[in-house]
Amino acid sequence: MPRSDNDRVKSLEKGLQLLLLLSGQASALSLDKITQASGLNKTTCFRLLKTMQDFGFVEQEPDSKMYRLGPKNISLGAAAMQGISLRRLALPYMQKLKDSTQETVNLSILDGTEVVFIERLEASHILSTHHRIGDRLPAYCTCMGKAIMAHLPQDKLLSILERTKFEAKTPNTVKSKRVLLEELARIREEGLAYNREELEKGLCAVAAPIMGYAGEAVAGLNVSFPLTRHDEREVAERFAPQVKEAAAKISRLLGHTKEQAA
Repeated sequence: MPRSDNDRVKSLEKGLQLLLLLSGQASALSLDKITQASGLNKTTCFRLLKTMQDFGFVEQEPDSKMYRLGPKNISLGAAAMQGISLRRLALPYMQKLKDSTQETVNLSILDGTEVVFIERLEASHILSTHHRIGDRLPAYCTCMGKAIMAHLPQDKLLSILERTKFEAKTPNTVKSKRVLLEELARIREEGLAYNREELEKGLCAVAAPIMGYAGEAVAGLNVSFPLTRHDEREVAERFAPQVKEAAAKISRLLGHTKEQAA
């Protein structure tokens, strides 16, 4: 049954029109340019842009005051693509990693300042972590979040950090943007991120970024475990290389090349 025009929300329709307009531009646009290109009046454009800016769908450059797409579009697009293809591509490698380590393997994406679990293969041990698909955690104190953030363009990373509220979950939690930036530089160099009881006491994990064809991280892959079962030496020698290799193989399936990694 065809939809009537009465079923459509006009303000939403106009907002989507502006998003599509911005998505087709190679650079940011001024309010005047957006008004001219969209055919909407200036007041309507301004209100729509400000509303979408509040929700992260649009960003305004501080100096020029011009508008461009915001990070929320990236996370939504990534979630849609990964919900269809990334989980399917990653599952065989996640299963192999789980079988090899006998520990829980997680796959997550970045949404704003949080990571969202999109796949999870849980260890069969009685003592295991308690997260589920769809759960969200602060990116700054998770190894998957740090692995992703370390491989984002600088402007996106800084935008995320500006919106991050640093709270001490444990005595080991990263407590400032400066400390986190130093750690992200090391992660970028090594290709591995660790969580050493930063989110929850007794819980550790090691993660690697999954890179997309555009050369930036689209997801994080980790192995998580309680410290009662593994020490740091075993993690560095056994788990870390396997996580890094699995993430690299998934990245290649997504179109990431060795040249981009170099």
